[in-house]
Amino acid sequence: MKTYLKNIFQNSKKSLFTFNDEPFSRFSIFVIILLDIFLLSTIMMGISSEKQMSPSVYTKYPQECAKHFDKEYQSKIWNTISQRYLYTTEKAPFKEYASFPPLPNNSYYGSVKLEKDIRLSKSCQDLYSKMGVFVNSKEFKNNRKLLAKLKNDKRNTLSAINNIETRYNTTLFEKAVNIHNEALKKTKVEYYKLLEDEKAIDLQIKLVKKVPSYKGYSEYVAFLEKNRDSFQVEKKKYTFWQPFISFMYLLKFTLPLLLLSYMAYRYSGRIGTPKTVPMKLSRLISGHIILISAVPIFFNSLYLIYHVIPRRFFERVIQFLYEFGVVFLGYYFLMGAGIVFFGLLVFFIQRNASRKQQIRREAAKKNLYVNAFNASKCPVCNVRVDYSTQSYCGVCATPLNRECEECKKMTPFGLRHCVHCGK
Repeated sequence: MKTYLKNIFQNSKKSLFTFNDEPFSRFSIFVIILLDIFLLSTIMMGISSEKQMSPSVYTKYPQECAKHFDKEYQSKIWNTISQRYLYTTEKAPFKEYASFPPLPNNSYYGSVKLEKDIRLSKSCQDLYSKMGVFVNSKEFKNNRKLLAKLKNDKRNTLSAINNIETRYNTTLFEKAVNIHNEALKKTKVEYYKLLEDEKAIDLQIKLVKKVPSYKGYSEYVAFLEKNRDSFQVEKKKYTFWQPFISFMYLLKFTLPLLLLSYMAYRYSGRIGTPKTVPMKLSRLISGHIILISAVPIFFNSLYLIYHVIPRRFFERVIQFLYEFGVVFLGYYFLMGAGIVFFGLLVFFIQRNASRKQQIRREAAKKNLYVNAFNASKCPVCNVRVDYSTQSYCGVCATPLNRECEECKKMTPFGLRHCVHCGK
C-alpha cells in the first residue's frame, strides 16, 4: 500500500510539475499559479451558486424571524448616555415598534430579482405575512418614524439635563435668584425648560398608538402560539441536516467536473496514445483540475465529520461539566490534548529531519568510499591500499570489501553493483 501511494505521488508530481519531461521554468510556474487561482476561484463561485439552493440556517431562519418564536429574546441597544450597549429582554409576542423592523418584500437570487425570498422557510414567510398586515400599513410606518424621532429627542434632552446636573446642583439654582450672576440664572431657566420638554415628550410617546391596537396583531399572536413549538423542532432539524444537503449540492457541481477531468487525464496518459503537445497539455491541465476540485470536497468532508461526531460530543461534555460544576476538568483536558498534538507534531517533524540527515550521511559515506576506491586509498586513513587483494586496511583495519549476496565474491564497499557479476 505504501509503495502504491508512493508511485501515485511520484506520477502525479511528474504530470503536474513537468512538461515534456522537463521541470517548469520560473515563468511557466507563474502562469500555472495564475491558472490554478483562476480554476479555484471559478470552482468556488460555482459551488457557492449551487449551495444557495441549500441556504444557511441564518438565511433560512433569520434572527429577525426566529426571535418572534422565542418566549424571551435579549436585544442589544446602544445607550448614548452611558456610551455602551445595554441588554433588554423582550417577551414574545412583542409589543414595541422597534421589535418589528421593515419587512423584506423582495430579494435577489443570483442576478434575478424575486418578489419574495424563496430561501426563507415557510414558517418565516407565513410570519412575515401575518406581521405585514399591520407592519406594512402607512399608519404603522408613520408612527414608528414618529416614535423613533421622539425617543431620539428624549435622549438628547436627557443628555443635556445630565450635562447641567454634572456642573451644578438644584440647590444652587434655588439660590440663583439672590445671586447677581446672569449666566447662572440663564442656566437655571434652560434646566427647567429641559425638564418640561422631557415631560412633553413622554406625553407624546404615551399618545402614540400601541402596537397591540393594530388590526392583524391578534392574528400574529395566535400564529405564534400555534406554531412556536413546531418552529423550534423544524429549525433544529434543519440545523442538523443543512451541512449534508449543502455537501450534496457541492458534489453535484464538482463530481461531473472531477469525472471528466479524470477521464481526460487517464486517456492522455494511456499507453498507445500519441504524445502530442495537445495531449500533454490535456494531461497537465486535467491533473490540476482534479487536484483543485478535490480541495473543497476534502475540507467539506472534514466539516461533516466534525459536525456529526466531535461537535455534538463536545457540546454534551461541556453541558455535563457545567451541571456538575467541574468545568476546570475541561480546560485540563484541552491543555492535555494540545500538549499531545504539538508533541506529536514536533516528533514527526524531527523524525523526518533525522531521516533526511541520515540519508545525507549515507550518501556522503558512499561518495567517500567511491572516491577512495578510485584513488586506491583507505576511506578513513588515506593510506594506499589494493582493493583487488586486500579485504582490510593494514593501518586502521577499515573493511574495504564486502561479500556479494549473488555470486559470493568480494566486491568493494560503496559501489552499487558487484564488480564480478554486476548485480
